[in-house]
Amino acid sequence: METKGPIVLIDDDEDDHEILVPILQQIAPHNPVVVFTRGQDAIDFLRTTDQRPFLIISEVSMNTMTGLELRRQIEQDNGLRKRAIPFIFFTHPVYKHLVEEAYDLTIQGFFEKKSNMTDITTQLQAIIDYWSNCLHPNRFASQDL
Repeated sequence: METKGPIVLIDDDEDDHEILVPILQQIAPHNPVVVFTRGQDAIDFLRTTDQRPFLIISEVSMNTMTGLELRRQIEQDNGLRKRAIPFIFFTHPVYKHLVEEAYDLTIQGFFEKKSNMTDITTQLQAIIDYWSNCLHPNRFASQDL
C-alpha cells in the first residue's frame, strides 16, 4: 500500500470537513487529504489520478450518491477494484442494516463518528495506524508483483 499516498475523504457536510481535515493532517502529515463532497467526483478522481491513494474514508449518508452507492460503483469498476484501496465508512448515525449492506460490499471498516474531537482523533489515529502497518496488495510496488 502506498503509505504516503493521499487520503480521500468523501463527505457532503462542510462542517465535517472543518473537523476531519485538520485532524487527518495532524495525525498523517505525509498524506495529503483530498476532499470531495460528491461521490461521482471522487470516482472521477480515482479513475484519472496516477497517485496511489492510501485510504478512502467516506460518509454513508450523502445527498447525490450515498456512500453505499459509491462503494458499489468502485466494486463494479474492474480498474478501481483492482487498485484495492482500503475503504472505510466513517458516519453517524449507524444502523445495523447499513453495516450489513456495507460489509456485503467488501468494505474494510465501519466506524461511527464520535461526538467530541478527542474521540474522533483517537478513532482516526487507530485507522491510520492500522493501515500504515497492514500488509495489503497495493503496498507492493508494481515491480514487486
